[in-house]
This record gives sequence, structure tokens and C-alpha cells, in this order.
Amino acid sequence: MNENKTYLTHPLFEVQCDAQHIVTVRPLSDASVINPQIADHMGQFVDLVSQLLEQNEIRGLVYTCPLPQGSMDYVQLFEQFAQGQANIDEIQSTIRRSANWVSYGKPIVSIFEDSCTAIGLAAMLWSDYRISDHKIKLGFPESKFGLFTGFGSTIHLPRIIGSSNSFDLLTSGKLLTAQEALELGLLDQLGTKDENIPMAKTWILNNQTSFTHTHKSSPPTEEFKEHISAIQMKTRDLLPSTNAVIALLSDLPVADLKDAAARETMAFQNVFNSSEPAHMIRTLYYGIQQAKNSDRGKPNKHPDVRKIGILGAGMMGSGIAFEAARAGIEVLLKDVSLAQAQQGKAYAVNLCDKLVAKGLMNTAQQQLLLSNITPSATTADLQGSDLIIEAVFEDINLKATVSRESIPYLTEQGIFASNTTSLPITTLASVTNKPECFIGMHFFSPVDRMPLVEIICGEKTSHSTLTKAVAIALRLGKIPIIVHDGPGFFTSRIFFNYLLEAITMLLEGIPATVIEQEAWAAGFAVGPLAVLDEISLDLMLHVYDQLPTLHPSQQRAYAYLKSMIDLGRHGRKSGQGFYDYNKDSRNKIIWQDPAITFLKEIPDQRIIRKRLLHVMALDSYRCLEEGVLEQPIDGDIGSILGVGYAAQTGGVFGHMDQTTLPIFVQECQSFIPHGEQWEVPESLRELAGKNFAFYQGFSSNWPSHA
Repeated sequence: MNENKTYLTHPLFEVQCDAQHIVTVRPLSDASVINPQIADHMGQFVDLVSQLLEQNEIRGLVYTCPLPQGSMDYVQLFEQFAQGQANIDEIQSTIRRSANWVSYGKPIVSIFEDSCTAIGLAAMLWSDYRISDHKIKLGFPESKFGLFTGFGSTIHLPRIIGSSNSFDLLTSGKLLTAQEALELGLLDQLGTKDENIPMAKTWILNNQTSFTHTHKSSPPTEEFKEHISAIQMKTRDLLPSTNAVIALLSDLPVADLKDAAARETMAFQNVFNSSEPAHMIRTLYYGIQQAKNSDRGKPNKHPDVRKIGILGAGMMGSGIAFEAARAGIEVLLKDVSLAQAQQGKAYAVNLCDKLVAKGLMNTAQQQLLLSNITPSATTADLQGSDLIIEAVFEDINLKATVSRESIPYLTEQGIFASNTTSLPITTLASVTNKPECFIGMHFFSPVDRMPLVEIICGEKTSHSTLTKAVAIALRLGKIPIIVHDGPGFFTSRIFFNYLLEAITMLLEGIPATVIEQEAWAAGFAVGPLAVLDEISLDLMLHVYDQLPTLHPSQQRAYAYLKSMIDLGRHGRKSGQGFYDYNKDSRNKIIWQDPAITFLKEIPDQRIIRKRLLHVMALDSYRCLEEGVLEQPIDGDIGSILGVGYAAQTGGVFGHMDQTTLPIFVQECQSFIPHGEQWEVPESLRELAGKNFAFYQGFSSNWPSHA
């Protein structure tokens, strides 16, 4: 009775109808028939559904996702929608034609057979009722990269789940489980793949006159306005995609459908034509994919690492131990006393307890993870380690001592890594008789939340050691970038310039509050003065002490930090630094040094932001020129994931490209009176004269041999 028969033939979709005159539309499974032009593909789908609904005998319609799901091809999207007016017009027409389905008065059900995201998910919202398999995930992950989905998503989501929930889903990049989507109201029913079609048809037969696919008109609530204000504080108006969604969700409820479609497609094109999304996608999507699939890690993609020894059970060493244990590796966590080593394991216990409380780990998994960590105060317990990571205090003599003591306990093919912020790997390796097995693995704190590992090759580090280090970083779930030796390597080096510029501006008479505020407004994760307090002023001086030379600007910063320490202002731990900290309320208030006289005229806010952004980008170019970096993409990934550089730029080299090199060089030259950090390399001047860009779209222009 319910046997399906082919109703009509179509080059892109399979169309079947059962004896109850309910039609089912699926994309053809043959990948060769998929239309690469997304706008045209979706337009043909809408026209097909409209044609079917026009048939008098059809009582209802069921469809699955009209687009193939999988990894998003952002290159294809940009080729089609950036400056593609014809495609934009087709999208607007498609949205309007899909909304016209209501005129046929026939119920429509969409069925999620697999995880569904982006434009495919937007199309699934055109139905009256949504049914899903239990195992799928739904969301708009492209929003993490500054993209805006369009295709009616801002029109239909609010009527289904409300404006506030719609905004979160369209801008957070979060993927919902099927159960979460059901609870939110995005899905109406869950079933198995075998049950979904029968459930859809039952719903259609029971809802012949119930059609909810309408455009509701209601003004935004005060709660929604407050929600938007909170998000704007977080995103700082730096992402065109988020700004577009805010405008659309705030205005669309009082617009008619025709106007809503026009406004959404205009916003869609404007976002694609803005500079930020392409730079963010190149770094945070393709760049990270490339890092995770590094050729250097493939020969040892899953190396036989059974045991890792970690020297130092402080926050960094304990964090590395937790990540290694979570990856199923035996960890020997050593410190100078067993009590300190046990305290390091307690750090892992605390992290596990939090994961269990959130439902992200069960007690059996917790016990297994913790059983992988053995605290010790005995160096000989390192015997048989395939990798030893030294994570002791940033002192060259201490690191040399623990390195010499522990390297003999490595396996024959084992390697040794120093987790150092700034000390040259070649120098550290010189104290051993196996410098070829010595490498830097710079983790970032807190290790369990920071995804980056900066892998540093010394002058004698072997290729085999490098591939092992990359493979181990990948096994720990980290994103590796590969750099070469030098004081501060890459991330720490450019970060020191960020901190230096803040101190320089402070000494010039720019108020500390203004510096912190403009760093935040520029898109930095944390203001430079707050960072200095967190790492402690004493440690910053210690880092400066490790550098071979200090130029005059660095010397002035050093002297000022020393004077603050002499006043007892050591940073957050002491309760006083660039901020004053209230231990009871845990609040902090910026401190303005009475010995510094404010400028009568504070520089334009754009100048302050540019100095903070440009100074890191300029030194990143020096790193590229000197060979510390091999490719710009490593600098872009490292700057965002490692030290919180403004994400909307796509990283330090993306920032230079968005600024354009001629303007960037010109502005850096105008800052030369502020210090030696602004001296522009001659090679960069020459590139600016050629209007060079580090990238062309998603491809690098930098020579691969550089």
C-alpha cells in the first residue's frame, strides 16, 4: 500500500510518491550529478518542490537535505558569492519561492538523515516539521570564521526557536546534538533512520490543515536587546558576520517577507565581500587543517610512545601530564619532592572532577586517566621514557642540570624536549651529548585549553626528532607550528613586543586605562598590562635578562619594570602591579603611576590600536626574513592561538595584507620616533614598493623554500 514509485525524473534529485500521494525528495546519490553551483542547485530544488506541490493529487511532501554534507568547500563559496551578483539574485529568488510553498496549503516535513550544517541546515528550516536521527549534529560552524549563512536562516530560525536562541546558534559556531536540538525546538521528533520516513508520513496525514510556515511579525523584546548588547561587548563590533546577524534579527520581525529576503541577501553578499572572513578561514580552517595533517608528522603519525617523563609538576608540567594521560600515554611526573609531584597529579584530579561534573567524562574514564600518571621524586624512574619534557623554571642553568640528569634514561630512539618560553634550544642542547635528539616543545597555559604547541628546531635537531615531536603533539590533540631557533622563538618574541609597546606608550603619558581599552577594542584577547601582571613583572625582567642584548626601548621598559618592583608592585600574585587587586571581592582596578604625567592630547584611538597590532606584525616579518618562520601561515596560526592576536585579522600576516603593505610600512615608519622596535627592514620596504601581498585568496605568495 505504501510502496514508493518514481513520480518524475530530475537530473539532481530522486522523486518518489507512495499510494497515499505523499512525495519524497532526495538528492541523487551519484556524486557526479551534484551541481557545483550552490545557488543554482538550491534554486532547482525549490522549483522542483514547488512543481510537486502544485499537483492536485499530492497531499504532502518529505525531503532530506538537498546539499551533500561534509567538509565545507570555502574556496568554492567565495568563488561563487564574492562579487557574484547573479548568484546573489538567485539566492534572494530562492528564499522567496521557498516561502511561497505556504500558498499550496500542504504540509512539508524535512528529515535529517546525517549531520547537517551551513546552507544545508538553512534549507531544512523551510519545512513545517523536522525529524531527525538520534546521532546527528546540527549547527552553523562557519560562523566561527566570520561567515554568515544566509539562505533564509535569519528569517526562519526566529519563528522556530526565538530570536535569542537563533542569534546564539547563528554566531557561536556551536554544534547541537539531536537531543539538544529537540529540547531547543529546532527538531520536532527523533527516531531511527528506518522510522523517520513513516513518522513523517504519519504527521503529514494527521496535519492536513496545519501549516506553520509563515513570517511572524513581532518587535524584539527587551530581553533580546540585552542579549545582543552582551554579545556586542564580547565581539566588539569586529566581525561583519555577527554585526549582520544582529541587524537582521533586530529588524526582520517588523519587515515583510519580500523585504526580509532582500535584506538578508544584501547582508550575505556584504559579508562575503568584507576582508575578514577570507583571512579568518585561511588561518583558522585551512591553516589548522594543514597543521594537523603536517607531512612532517606522517611518518610517525602514531608513534609507539608508551611513556613520557615530565620534569616539573607546576601548572605547566601538570597540564602536559594531564593531556598525555588523556591520550592514553603512561606519564612519570617528577619534581624535587614526592609531595610536589603528587600536588601536580592533584591538578589532573581537579580537571577530571570538572569534566565529570559537566558530563564530559565518566568516573571510569577518570580513573583510567589518573592511573596513567605516576608522581615521583626519583630521576631513575624516568627509565624507559620515549619522550622527556622538561618544564622547570625559565633558568638556563637549572634547565641544563635537569637535562643532563634525565637524558640517559631515554629509550634508544627517545627524544628530549624543553618547554621553554624564550631560551635558545641550540644553547640548551649543547649541554648534552645528543643534541640531535633535543627539540623545543613550547606549550601554552592552561595546557588543557590552549590548542597550540610551538615546536622549535635547534641547529642540530634531526629530522627524525622533528617528525616525532610533531606526531606526539598531534597525538595530544594539539595544533603544531614549526619554527627555528632564536631568542623568544616566534610567539614569545612578538608577544614581548606587544608588552614593550604598552610600556612605551605608558611612559609617553598615555593613560593605562586607554591602553587596555584600545587593546581590547582592537581585538586582543587580553590587555598588555593585565598580561604583565598575570605573568609577573619579575618574570618579565627575568626574560629580558636572558636576551643577548637590549635596545634602548627595551632598556627603558626594563628600568620601569624594575622601579615598579622596587615599589612592591610585582603583579597579580602580590596584589599590586599595573592593577590593584582586591582579594576579597576579586575585583581589580587599573593603577596609574603618579610619577607619570598624562599627555595633554591623547593620540587618536586608531593610532593606539595600530601601534599594538603593527608592532607584532612587523617583528613577525623579521622572523620570516630571518628564517625563524618558514611560512606566513605558521605566524598567523601562532599569533592567534598562542598569544591572542586579533582573530578578525587572520593573524599577523593577514593583518598586513588587510592594511596593504605600502600603508603598513608607511605607518610603521611614522612610529619610528617611539623606539627602535619600529625600524623597518629594507626588504619589507622593497616588497611594499611592489605592492606585495603575503596571500592571494587562500594561497600563500611566499616562496616555499624561504
